[in-house]
Amino acid sequence: MVDNEGHWSKQAIDVRSFKDARLGRRCTELLRQLGEHMGGSIPFASQDWANTKAAYRFFSNPNVEEGDILNGHFAATAQCYDASSGPILVLQDTTEFTYQRRNPRPTTRKHSRLAGPQAADQYSPRNRNRRDA
Repeated sequence: MVDNEGHWSKQAIDVRSFKDARLGRRCTELLRQLGEHMGGSIPFASQDWANTKAAYRFFSNPNVEEGDILNGHFAATAQCYDASSGPILVLQDTTEFTYQRRNPRPTTRKHSRLAGPQAADQYSPRNRNRRDA
């Protein structure tokens, strides 16, 4: 693991919240890796197979709970709020998803006039969005 002493992830994780201090250190390291590769996948952020496997093991560890990870984050957020002398901007994601299609016709057909590669290409997943639009 890399030394996180000056990294923001060190303040965002409370190692004492974890049942095992090693889990807290691993969480801090994961947060640093993911933060340096924002929007990337876990394998991309991890950079090698050993770190990737360690990340997935951490997330599936029954001894790691959501509260363990969030306790430090909530405390760091409160500390930033208390230290601020200006206005605080609070953002909320109100995104909603709807899975209804504009055209409710069935997406599969029992019979096709096309045969061979043309029929397979017409119903391939990459063409699905064009058909459902």
